Amino acid sequence: MKHSHKWIKSLIANLDTELDEKTRAKILENCGRNCIPRSFVLKAKACKKDAKNSDEFLDKLSHVWKHLHREGDNIYVVYEKCYCPLVKGYPEKLSPTWCNCSRGWIKELFESALGKPVDVKIEKSIKQGDKTCKFSVQL
Repeated sequence: MKHSHKWIKSLIANLDTELDEKTRAKILENCGRNCIPRSFVLKAKACKKDAKNSDEFLDKLSHVWKHLHREGDNIYVVYEKCYCPLVKGYPEKLSPTWCNCSRGWIKELFESALGKPVDVKIEKSIKQGDKTCKFSVQL
């Protein structure tokens, strides 16, 4: 196991031991908010600026971001692999705490584009043993 993977394993184990779930989620969410590239946020904002309504925004965004999927009124972000550069090669399962970072990344994208709070829930995680990562988004 790489040194960085040992460090991440130790970090998450300590967060899980020392902090309550809400605090852990908030810390990792804020890390994800800081991880998203500004250029991608600007692309999402451009999709919103040119859209007449939420449906048009989501349609435009789905052309820029292939991971956005809709099933009826439900909005999902689905990844077929882990894109996190810190853990994509991590050989073991990770605590569910870790994926709050990706949750924060997604929240930052939508909230920045829409100018309002959104709710994002983790439904599946590759680092938890699922075949995909799946997040539901409530605008």
